[in-house]
Formats: sequence, structure tokens, C-alpha cells
Amino acid sequence: MASLSASTLRVLMKALSDGPGFDRVLSKLDLVSANPGKVVCEMKVEEEHANRAGTLHGGLTATLVDIVSTAALIHTERGAPGVSVDMNITYINAAKIGESILITAQVLKQGKTLAFSTVDLTNKDTGKLIAQGRHTKHLGN
Repeated sequence: MASLSASTLRVLMKALSDGPGFDRVLSKLDLVSANPGKVVCEMKVEEEHANRAGTLHGGLTATLVDIVSTAALIHTERGAPGVSVDMNITYINAAKIGESILITAQVLKQGKTLAFSTVDLTNKDTGKLIAQGRHTKHLGN
């Protein structure tokens, strides 16, 4: 299976956020760039994305790691989304309501049955690292 075009990937991500499920929280996520195995998205942190302290919710951070790393994996030659087997997130700094963040996912390695990705969430204006995630997915046989 060939990788999806950036425009097709954009349509797919929009379709995910338009549904009735949990992924609708991603409706404010914009695709900035897509190259094989690497995807960059941007999102402005709004009240709906925040915890009680007014900063990006840790659960949404984990969701962003999951979704954007999966998009990077889909945008490879194999084009398979896989199933999560392990995900870890290190929270480093807060992103406040009103700040824009960049979510950069890179596929590190894709084998026969496993794929490994890394995701950096950074403040768009300052470049400060907000969180870093690692995601392992099972690709099947």
C-alpha cells in the first residue's frame, strides 16, 4: 500500500474529528506538513482543551501523541495504522489557554510487526518543549 497524499491525510484527520466519538476534541487540529513518516500539526489551546489550572490537559496530550503518531505511520509506504501496544508521555512544561502548539511526529522504525514513533509537543512561539511521547504500534502480520 502506498502512502497517502498530504491532502488525503488532511481529509482523513478531518473525518476523525467530525464524528460523534472522542476524536471530535481534535476538531481544532490543523495539519501543517506531511512527509513520509513525519507529520506536523498545530493547535491553539482553548478552554475545551484545558484542565482546571488552565493548561493543556494531560489526557489530551496523550491523545495528540496517539493521533499524530498514527497519522505519521499512515503516511508511510506501508500505510497501516496499527494498534497501540505501548505509549509513554513525559510532561515537561505547561501550555496555557491561548498558546499555539506544534505536534511533530516521526516514525523511528517500522518493522514487519512493530512500528516505533516519537512525538514532540512544542510551544509554537517560544520553541519550548511541552511534552515528549513515544508510541509503539503492532502492525499485524
